[in-house]
Amino acid sequence: MDIVKATPGDLAAVLTWLEREYAEDGEGFWCNRRIIERALEHGDLWVIRRDDEAVAVQVGDYAPDIVSVRKDCRRQGLGDALFAASMKRAMDDNVNVLSIECSPRNSWTFWQRQGFERFGDLSEWGKITARRILPRSFDLPAGLPTADVRIGFYPEAAIYGRAPVTPIAFHCIRGSRIDDGAITLERRVIGLCDDEPEGKDLAVKIEVDGEVRCFCKAKYEEAKEAGVMRDWKGGAFYIDAVEPADE
Repeated sequence: MDIVKATPGDLAAVLTWLEREYAEDGEGFWCNRRIIERALEHGDLWVIRRDDEAVAVQVGDYAPDIVSVRKDCRRQGLGDALFAASMKRAMDDNVNVLSIECSPRNSWTFWQRQGFERFGDLSEWGKITARRILPRSFDLPAGLPTADVRIGFYPEAAIYGRAPVTPIAFHCIRGSRIDDGAITLERRVIGLCDDEPEGKDLAVKIEVDGEVRCFCKAKYEEAKEAGVMRDWKGGAFYIDAVEPADE
C-alpha cells in the first residue's frame, strides 16, 4: 500500500473521522487536531488512502508523534505499514534512534511489537517513553591490518577524573586499518544523548589497541576529529570509523 504525504483534502477527511470517533467513543486524537493541522503545514503528515480517502494518518517523518487508523480499517496492517515507511525514511536519512511517548498508554503493545523498548523512569507508568535503535553493520575490507577498538560512553563527570566512573555503555569492536590510517568499524557505535544520568553532556572514550584516541565530551571538536558524528534528528552520537590522530 502507498504511504504518501497528505494534502489538504486528506487532512479534511482525517479530521472528519477523528471528530466522529471522538463523539462516538470519547477517544482518539481529535483533541490533537491542531498538531495534525500544523504537521500538514510543516510537510510531515503522512496518510494511507483507500478509494481516494485517507483512512490512516501519521504525524512525523521518523519517530511518529501521532498514529491513527480509522476505526473500520483497524487490524488490517495499516499501522504497521505506516511505521515500516517511517523506518525506511529514517534509515535513508541516517537517523539512528526513534523515540516516542506512548499515548494512549494502551498503544504500548503496538510499539513493543515494533521493537521499541522503554527508557527513562520505568517506575512512572503514567508516562511511557520508548525508543528503538537502528543499527548498521559494515563489511570490512579484506586483507587489511586489523585493530581492536574500545568505545565507551560515560557521564560527564568521568572526564574530570575525580573518581572512577562506570561507563553507561561499552563496545568492543573489530576494525580494519585503511591506507590513510583511519580504522573502519564492522558496525556503527551509537551513544544516546539522553542516557547521561544527570542530564548533562555525554562523554566518549575511544581506545585503539590500548591507546586512548580521545576522552572528552562527545560534542567537542576533539571527538569529532576522532570520528564522532552528531545525529541531531535522532538525538544521538555515532561512530563508523576512528580517524587517525594528528602527528
